[in-house]
Amino acid sequence: MVPARWIDLGHADPLTFHATYAGVAEARAADDPPAVVWGRAGAHVCLGQSQGTCELDAAREVAVVRRPLGGGAVWVDEQQLSYTLIAPLAAVPQRHAEWYGWALAPAIDTFRAFGIAVERIDEDLWHAGRKIAGSGAATIGCSAVVGSSFLLRFPRERFARAVAAPTPAYRARLLEGLAQAMTDWTTAGSVPDECALRTTFRAALAGRLAWRVQEDRLRREEADEIAAWRAELAAPIEVGVRRVPDGIKLNAELMLALRGDDARVEHLRVRKSA
Repeated sequence: MVPARWIDLGHADPLTFHATYAGVAEARAADDPPAVVWGRAGAHVCLGQSQGTCELDAAREVAVVRRPLGGGAVWVDEQQLSYTLIAPLAAVPQRHAEWYGWALAPAIDTFRAFGIAVERIDEDLWHAGRKIAGSGAATIGCSAVVGSSFLLRFPRERFARAVAAPTPAYRARLLEGLAQAMTDWTTAGSVPDECALRTTFRAALAGRLAWRVQEDRLRREEADEIAAWRAELAAPIEVGVRRVPDGIKLNAELMLALRGDDARVEHLRVRKSA
């Protein structure tokens, strides 16, 4: 078994949550053990590392943070138990595309332990034909970093209000599309308490990755890196360019497309399970 650090942030504001896992990864020396950063982040729209604010409503009333990990725009709030795996590059698959299968395996086992059947599709986990968890990854310092969450409840109305909507029909269709594309633990089954979920996930980390996690605190040398990342993440975010020119991607299969004065959900591709 490999010793690993478990850093529980409890409830953290959005900038602190993202800056913490980035700072821990940045400060980790090549021979340091892996780490898991766990906690609940305050409500925010979380952009991928290459995204701007062009897909978001200018009048939004929620914070926006651009995480240092890949992927698209997602909603994050206290109704998710978010986690980030931080590992030596030598401990993960050589091909970046294979990181998701490695990192999400413990989450798959955790869902299944509570009776929720999930499958991996690219960097996401799906249940009953809808996405129930996304993920993002990046190399930070000498660490491989993969973040995801257990989505207990998804407030699609709040997320829809934060997305730019050129017409009323577009926002109405967005709500319909999110219902088609996304699900959460509340819909899929009985929501466990955090203690049970944490215990089961830690056991899955041991079973899948051979990580023996132990409670740990942030170290002095990590504080400076966290402060630097917090300052970087607090910088203004440019408008950028839409990932989908005439709409928004809902999951790996579906997009909401603007067609004249109307909007409709369209298929991007046929599902391909990992």
